[in-house]
Amino acid sequence: MKRIILAAALILIAFAANAEDHPKFRAGILANFSDYDGDSTFPVADSSLGLQLYAQGQVSTHFAVEVSYFHSGGYETDLQPNTQPADCQVQDFCDTELSLNGFSISAVGYLPIGGDDNNIDLFGKIGAYDFDIDIYQTVSNSTLAGSLGHSTSFTAGIGAIFNLGESYGVRVGADYYDIEDADLWSLTMGFEGHF
Repeated sequence: MKRIILAAALILIAFAANAEDHPKFRAGILANFSDYDGDSTFPVADSSLGLQLYAQGQVSTHFAVEVSYFHSGGYETDLQPNTQPADCQVQDFCDTELSLNGFSISAVGYLPIGGDDNNIDLFGKIGAYDFDIDIYQTVSNSTLAGSLGHSTSFTAGIGAIFNLGESYGVRVGADYYDIEDADLWSLTMGFEGHF
């Protein structure tokens, strides 16, 4: 997956270099407010504040390719709230924190609105992600770090960019990630630069 993302990034740079009448590149940083809701096999349900970085190559006024790095922050749970910390074992999931991080690549469609000033760009996107899932557990009064492996599937989102000038704007959005045995939603807000 990481090789695919790298190859796509090189392709979008080549396309964007030939683009006219719109930003060739967009790059930004977003705060993401995400909600993780696991099913009965691993019932972690929590919200967290994380970080997202992205870069886009814009092929035309209405189309771009985006590569993004996502870090969720930590989702916390205690599946054995009545168990003393000294008695917790790995299978008990006492004081457990889950976090996800990795990359995604998406096709982005734009709908500019606001007349000649083009004040607002509405967008929708769909793509694929590859996340590492890390877990931290309290076991017998010690914190153990581990991994639940990878999650790779599709992602989709919608949002808007409020252009404050030719070279920068404010971006807000909502994203969904199809996590195995869970749902992950993220609301994002941040700044982007146009190049």
